Amino acid sequence: MGWLTGNEIEREVKRDRILIDEYFEGRLNSNSYNYRLAPELRRMTNEVIDCALEDSFEELTIPESGMRLEPSECYLGTTAERFGSEVYASLITGRSSVGRKFITNHVCAGLIDQGFFGRVTLEITVAKPTIVYPLMPFGQIFWFTTSGEFRPYTGKYQGQHSPTASLLHLDRLKGRQDDV
Repeated sequence: MGWLTGNEIEREVKRDRILIDEYFEGRLNSNSYNYRLAPELRRMTNEVIDCALEDSFEELTIPESGMRLEPSECYLGTTAERFGSEVYASLITGRSSVGRKFITNHVCAGLIDQGFFGRVTLEITVAKPTIVYPLMPFGQIFWFTTSGEFRPYTGKYQGQHSPTASLLHLDRLKGRQDDV
């Protein structure tokens, strides 16, 4: 029971117990896998965030030459890879090299429940004007064992394939509590 080593992650990918699409051995670390930033971004355009309402966004595409992100702006990005497992839960976090550029790549939504399959939405902020590039190594994901009866994730973010805005407003309307 505990965190998987890089060697165990690779074995479990080969056994189809962990999905990493697209898997590349060179992105494997001692206890994690490096994910990349997909070229699609969404910049929040709301002047005020109201948790009871849907947010508005500007759709952006990061060109090969890079895109400048601005402080005090809220961006949603996504992993280039699709991830999932019915056997393990996982967590995403930043890479130290990206963090040392003062880029926050997920504000709070780091847990990926067992049974979730899809690309992971990233909440991105920067401390200074910062240029990012499509498919740059952006963070890492690691897997861990769980105990108890498995209840697969069936929430509203299942199967997401692009930066997905908060659906918190639906919780208020329906009393829902599921989140990824």
